[in-house]
Amino acid sequence: MRRQLVLKGLLPMVAVALALSIMLGVQHMRAIDAESQAVARIQSMRIGSSLEGWSGDDALRNALASALSRSPSTRLAILHRDDAPDLVVDSGRRFDEARALRLLVNTSKGNLETVSDGSAAHERRVAGLLMTLLLCAGVMIVFAFARRAIEREVVAPVERVRSRIDRFLHPRGTHVAPDADEWHQIDALLDELVELRARHDAALADALRQRLQDIARHTRFVEQVGDHFRQPLQALSLFVAGMQPGEDLRQRAVLGQMRSSLTRLGELLDGLLEMARFDAGAVEPATVDLIASDLFVRGRAGIEADAARLGVDVRWRGGRLPIRTDPALFGELLHRLVANAVLSTPHGRVLVALRRRGDAIRLEVRDNGMGLEPGLETRVFEEFTRLPGHPGYGLGLAVARRIADTLGGRIGVRSSPGRGSLFWAEFDAMAIGASARTAAALSRHPAI
Repeated sequence: MRRQLVLKGLLPMVAVALALSIMLGVQHMRAIDAESQAVARIQSMRIGSSLEGWSGDDALRNALASALSRSPSTRLAILHRDDAPDLVVDSGRRFDEARALRLLVNTSKGNLETVSDGSAAHERRVAGLLMTLLLCAGVMIVFAFARRAIEREVVAPVERVRSRIDRFLHPRGTHVAPDADEWHQIDALLDELVELRARHDAALADALRQRLQDIARHTRFVEQVGDHFRQPLQALSLFVAGMQPGEDLRQRAVLGQMRSSLTRLGELLDGLLEMARFDAGAVEPATVDLIASDLFVRGRAGIEADAARLGVDVRWRGGRLPIRTDPALFGELLHRLVANAVLSTPHGRVLVALRRRGDAIRLEVRDNGMGLEPGLETRVFEEFTRLPGHPGYGLGLAVARRIADTLGGRIGVRSSPGRGSLFWAEFDAMAIGASARTAAALSRHPAI
């Protein structure tokens, strides 16, 4: 039991926290590399621009030497010329060759190769690696404390409940005397069975209450982890949004990389937390009677901007069909499947259809886009399975599968490379009968 609680309760959140920590460290190191490359390229372009208006080896050498003196991080400049020997100018600065940054830019005098010092970028990468390791170590320390808390607050009470059940299964002093008549024996047996049933019901209620408390505790843990990660991300996003890079090309490149990294990291955090909520059983569907057109209106509003941008014609069928479902969960499933189809079908067509099969409802999203490779159909609903041409980290369809499971349905896909895809989801007992359909219409239109 202790092992199951750790595996199913703590390890998913620890994996989420470690994945976020590692992703944050990787994004930070990539930003450092991009910044160092941008700075070195800007310096190379400035050195190359200093050659304009000069001719002759001496004049070019003097121009390169003057430009190198104004670029403290650049040690060597080599001008490769087709009609003359290479012109090499060394500033005399020395640094570790293993950390050198070599760049080649085109100039009017030929190809200019520069060798710059990358020690500062290396030191920042080492600092970022140490920060990531410390963050991972902090996650593991929190995991150790949480495991001890579970053993003390969850496992020990359950063990006490189990010992009580063992005592209930072996009652004490309930034997009837051998000379008692049959009626007394039957009465004693019935009393014992009633008492055993009452104790069993009490133990079952305790276990159910403990399970609900575990789910509530897990849900609070997910929300707290999300808040702790989302608050610094939001603060950093606001800080980056308020930065004004001016005319400096290096600052513009770094700021654009930072904004892109923060956006993708926020999307990853939202997707992981949403999957954790479903895996923890914290999402309970609240079914109501409605008309499919209500969901289509919201789905069309959420996807029309991307569809217009990509030139995709989206058609909707089955809007008059009455259904009984959770509008928030079913609407989220609809949005994810339609958004996936739109991204897979630039300048194409998408058909969204809701069909009735007896008392079941089948949602179909067809497109004539690029389709899926045969080996990708079996993995499309798994976590971090990225489809060709799709942004993000491959969590949208994984969340869609969890939504379908929560609503008690099935989800699947049929696809052919180059001929489009059909994503479907089928739910039993979701269709509303004639009487229920009339009641739903009357509730929506009281004046009838």
